[in-house]
Amino acid sequence: METRSAKRRKLRSHEHSWGNNTGEDRITDLPDAVLHHIFRLLPIKSIVQTSILSKRWRTLWYTFPDLDFTTIIPSGSALTKFVYWNNLGNVITQVLSLRDKLSDVRILRFYACMSFSGLHALIRSAIRLHVQELDIRVATNDTFNFPRSIITSDCLRVLKVKSYPGFRLPPSRIMTAGFQKLRTLSLSFVYLDNQSSLLDLFTDCAFPQLTKLHLDSCLNLKHLRVGCHLLEELVLENCSSLQGLEIASHKLETLKVSSCFDAFNINNTWLQIDSQRLNTIVWVNNPITSKSCIQNIVCLHEVTIGFLLNQENLDVDKLQNVSTFLSGLSHTESLTLESRFVEIMLKNKPLATIFFHPFMKLKSLELQTRDVLGLASLLKICPMIHTLTIKISHEGYKAERRWNRHSWNLSKYSREEKFWESHTKDLKPLLCYLKIVKIQGFSESENHISLVKFLLKHGKVLQYLILCLEDENSRGYYPHENFKMHIMGFSRASLDAKLEFS
Repeated sequence: METRSAKRRKLRSHEHSWGNNTGEDRITDLPDAVLHHIFRLLPIKSIVQTSILSKRWRTLWYTFPDLDFTTIIPSGSALTKFVYWNNLGNVITQVLSLRDKLSDVRILRFYACMSFSGLHALIRSAIRLHVQELDIRVATNDTFNFPRSIITSDCLRVLKVKSYPGFRLPPSRIMTAGFQKLRTLSLSFVYLDNQSSLLDLFTDCAFPQLTKLHLDSCLNLKHLRVGCHLLEELVLENCSSLQGLEIASHKLETLKVSSCFDAFNINNTWLQIDSQRLNTIVWVNNPITSKSCIQNIVCLHEVTIGFLLNQENLDVDKLQNVSTFLSGLSHTESLTLESRFVEIMLKNKPLATIFFHPFMKLKSLELQTRDVLGLASLLKICPMIHTLTIKISHEGYKAERRWNRHSWNLSKYSREEKFWESHTKDLKPLLCYLKIVKIQGFSESENHISLVKFLLKHGKVLQYLILCLEDENSRGYYPHENFKMHIMGFSRASLDAKLEFS
């Protein structure tokens, strides 16, 4: 039977082993899965350095499944960095060749300058190790053919390829033979000289499990049809030759299209969207298509619009095209308008009237602009919204009169105040609904202050007015010490109105 003194000695010995540097190495004895989880929190350079500790740690490096070489940032001269980027591909190929066939690669990410043969050899090695996520960004001497070894992979779940100057896709009949388990696909800088129409590629036959698709800078892409039924997110960027786009993915939730469609052949462009679950649309820097058919968009919640329009070329036909496009988005509850498009609407009243007419269910509106006073013409025709966000841009805008304590105290109304008061009758319907207002980029400009004073004075149901002050460092000034106190003293039509500075 163990005595009490023996138990105390045993306990002290156990405690000493935990605090003693010569005690047992408990980290090394952890299971591989636990150590691999810890490794995922470290940059790959630190993981490689652990391999010199012992044979056990060397094995951990050779079996680590998540190889992210993008965390390595080379230092030194420009020549040193050039040599590094040109040799990285060979280093990665060597690392993959040293791994046992049983040590699969789950993630492989890298940026490198490589030859065609070197890139193809690296990809074949990764495919042999059953890579699940492959993220490639390479610079080559010339365009190259898309590696066909990727197409036949049964393990690949995520594929991202970005190449400069670009790469060519194989014929659709070859592409449709693979990718049966791929869930995310991102392709950037794709040359489509011989197949400008991709009408039968993004279907359930070729991509039965695809949920995310991102296409960027697809050169000479003229017609695109996306019909993957499991697709949830679609992003199209910089496809400036696009003439026709058809989307028939019934589970699509997010659609982002920017800098697409042929602006020089706009009369032959068309758009067709049929997605019942579509929740978010971002449509910026695109010319308005001559034909639009947007139907069954009943779950739409957020829309961002920034048409690429020319004020001088806005004729009746283009206004009708805008109206047709917007009618399909009438179910949205939140709308954001980019600054360039807002400026065009400020100069074109018929366009503004046509624009806001379909949005009868709109509850939230965000406007990006440099002209604060010009917003009056838009606000008096916009729907009865309860949340208004104004993002004020100061770039390229002339200097405005700044707040002066004495001038505001001596005069009953400033010039800016008189402007807003003259629009009281026109803005009365909006002010009876408006509950939340957020102004970003707010400064000591009297244009900004007069707007705030007007909203507080006439906003009968206003609950929150949030003022996000302009970045002081970017403009080189600091607000007057009595600036906030002065604004807090403005009269308020609503007893529930709360004024906040952010």
